Parts: sequence; C-alpha cells; structure tokens
Amino acid sequence: MNAVFTIVLILFLQLSIFVHIQNMIGYIAKKEVKYFRGFMITAVSNIVIATLLAISIKVYPAVLKKMQMELMLLLESGLIFFYLLIVKIRITIRIFKRLKDPSNYHFSYFGKKVYDTTIVTYGELITYFVTMPFTIFAGAYFIAKVFI
Repeated sequence: MNAVFTIVLILFLQLSIFVHIQNMIGYIAKKEVKYFRGFMITAVSNIVIATLLAISIKVYPAVLKKMQMELMLLLESGLIFFYLLIVKIRITIRIFKRLKDPSNYHFSYFGKKVYDTTIVTYGELITYFVTMPFTIFAGAYFIAKVFI
C-alpha cells in the first residue's frame, strides 16, 4: 500500500510540474491573470505534494528501496511522450484553423492559393521542432517497454 501511495505521489508531482510549466509559459506569452493563478496554485501543490512524498519516504524508507525504477521510468516516459504529443497536436490544430481562414491566403494570377507566412508563427515552429527529439526518445522508450 505504501509503495502505491508513493508512486501515486510521484505521478501527481510530475503532472503538477508539467501543468506548472505550461502555466508559466502561458503567463509569459499572454500575460493573462488565469495563467498567473494557475502558476501560483501549481506552485503550492508542488510544495505540498513534494512534502508529502518526502514524509512518506522518511517514514517508510524500505518503500524506496523496493521500488522498481524501471516502472517509474516507464510511467515518466509515457507522461512526457503524451504531454509532448498533446502540445504538437494543439499546434497542428491551430495551424489548420489558420489555413481555413480566408484572411491568411490569397489567389495568385493562375488561380492557385498562396498562403501568407503568418499561418505558422516562429514560436510554434521552434516548439514543434525542438521538442521532436524528446517526443521520439520518450515515445520509443515507452512503446518499446509496453509492447516488449
């Protein structure tokens, strides 16, 4: 039971850290109050979860000794893979929505659509390609461990 509780705390901490990073990026990019509130709430939740995790490991040190790190690596790689996959899907959906908007293209002399360069922003392009290796590594590890 203690091992399951520790693993659940570690997973919640990882999820909270991912949401924390997402709120931080959202606040830096858009300067909206909702991202700042989310950032502050996840900061407090990170502290609370990490404290509970530290207490759990301090009270039951044998749990950490018995814990199979291979299972943790599987869960972490799956979490990273799906998070980065969601980021890429959201970027792709935004680009497709801009492709359908008539204000983002015009017709050439020959009747062909010519898209403006504003369809894909520089930040989206960089995010998409910089996170690609991490998505591939985490996804390959996760899929290999699940199916093999």
